[in-house]
Amino acid sequence: MIWEAIQRAKSEKLNLDVVWLDLANAYGPVPQEMIQLALRMYHVPEVIQVMLDDYFSGFRMRFSTNNYTTNWINLEVGIAMGCTISPILFVMAMEVILKAAEGSAGPANLGGGCSMPPLKAFMDDTTIICSKEDETRRMLTRLDDLMSWCRMEFKPKKSRSLSIRRGKVDEATTFRVAEQQIPTVSQEPVKSLGRWKWLEVPPGLSDVTMYCRKAKLKPPMKSILEEYNCGKARLLTILEESDDLVVKTVQPSLKTGRKWKVTEAVDEAKECLEMKEVIGQTQTDRRGLGSTTAKWWSKTEGKEKRDMIIHDIRNKEDSTRVQKAVRQLQQGQWTNWDTAIQRSLPWNDIWHMAPLRISFLIRSVYDLLPSKANLVRWGKKDDPTCPLCQGRQTAELVLSSCKVALSQGRYTWRHNRVLQELASVISTAKGEIHPSSTSSTVFTTEGGVKKWHGGSIPINTHRKGLLDGCDDWVVSADLPEWERHPDVTRKTALRPNIVIHSASTQQIIMVELTAPYESRMEEAHAYKEGKYLDLTIELKKDGYEAKVMPVEIGARGFVGSLAYALLSKLSIGGNKRTKALRLLAETAENSSRWIWNRRNERLLHKD
Repeated sequence: MIWEAIQRAKSEKLNLDVVWLDLANAYGPVPQEMIQLALRMYHVPEVIQVMLDDYFSGFRMRFSTNNYTTNWINLEVGIAMGCTISPILFVMAMEVILKAAEGSAGPANLGGGCSMPPLKAFMDDTTIICSKEDETRRMLTRLDDLMSWCRMEFKPKKSRSLSIRRGKVDEATTFRVAEQQIPTVSQEPVKSLGRWKWLEVPPGLSDVTMYCRKAKLKPPMKSILEEYNCGKARLLTILEESDDLVVKTVQPSLKTGRKWKVTEAVDEAKECLEMKEVIGQTQTDRRGLGSTTAKWWSKTEGKEKRDMIIHDIRNKEDSTRVQKAVRQLQQGQWTNWDTAIQRSLPWNDIWHMAPLRISFLIRSVYDLLPSKANLVRWGKKDDPTCPLCQGRQTAELVLSSCKVALSQGRYTWRHNRVLQELASVISTAKGEIHPSSTSSTVFTTEGGVKKWHGGSIPINTHRKGLLDGCDDWVVSADLPEWERHPDVTRKTALRPNIVIHSASTQQIIMVELTAPYESRMEEAHAYKEGKYLDLTIELKKDGYEAKVMPVEIGARGFVGSLAYALLSKLSIGGNKRTKALRLLAETAENSSRWIWNRRNERLLHKD
């Protein structure tokens, strides 16, 4: 909650003060009179009060030296650390103090009608959240006075403060407690053991989804078992290559589990790397042969060899996960998405995404959404019928195949939202006439003994795009607020989603967008190509250079490879292309989430 308040203050450009207070010696200074006051305030039965009073009155202590021992001293301050009732009594005592101080400031304004109480506490950690600086100082003064009255005190050195003014961190604003200045978060950063983020996924989610780097939804998490294995392998290779005579003489053995032996894994990785060198460089993906630089086992040494071994072990672990996913009929459907581009889910996105959005994304990819078909499979319902079309309600039906949803225009609405973003991106593309330059070919004899230069040949310093050669391109889209398509493309009843037209060169590029279920991307592409084949032939007969380029943006937010190729051919590359593809994916995902949330509503109401 506190983190969300800070992020909201930054995004909404609000004022916010956050002060984290740490109590010195938490259990030690709590007066027993304070405990009795808390028991009476929270209406604890008198019998329990008397019992606790007798219990604490029996706490005594004495000191002994070599020559003298003191008498027994009754303790009037402090709570026993090992007692099970102590945490409850401490929380009750702290609640009395917080109740007395909470009236010193109003709720923190977080914008949009949202507010937060000015005090948050967990055991001995107290947090002040205020929108006004004077309220923050008043709250600090009140808490300091109450703690002094209870013979307790805050520890300023372990406390921290953060001030935000109009969405930006203000270093000039500082606060004081116990007559000492509280360090700001910038001056002394908070040491944190991590943050909790609830993914809201069912317990049946496979571990493949969380750790597989080859999955279509690439997670940022790492497998503890894999890191353990790689650590053992790295240590073994370091010991084997050590120049220390003691290490070579002793030859220490590393203990691992019964199922996995580090020596066997390292030896197997070495044999695999040697075999790869014998086979030579091969094509492993859609990129051409030789597009990547290969590292050979015999030509590396030291750390580079260790990294190759670790990389091979990781690849084998990932291959095992993929094999497991292939055997999973439901959660392994992504293994058949041949044309969908892998989507990364970095930590930064996870921290800033709403929990419901993360849950929908993960569940939809692995077919774990609470559709009626899944609820029947899990034993939660008896009827899998869709209330709209009376079909079997699955995630695929809701997001792409429901006839009632199609007739109501839900899928058209999602399609038009994605089309709006795609048209905006394409409208920024411009054709360029790139200057050519010359380059000479360098020939080398075997072994690099002799080199000589061949003749100079002209080369193009940039990749040639579809829009290069003219600058009168006009972009039109099949949307109300966009320019109409040229008359030449309206010979038939077909209406391409986007038309890029150049009158001077008589070129027409028709872009047809589809937002299908990811498993049907190839089918949708073939259908769109066949649909506009006749129109393309007619345009070519009229003297136009016509092309139709179908692109697919999956219903769950996965971009088809042809969308990437389209932007590249339109000279949209680099960071601009990455941002555009991410925007298209998020638009499709958010629209599908809206459709999913209304899967059981026959009538749609305006929000």
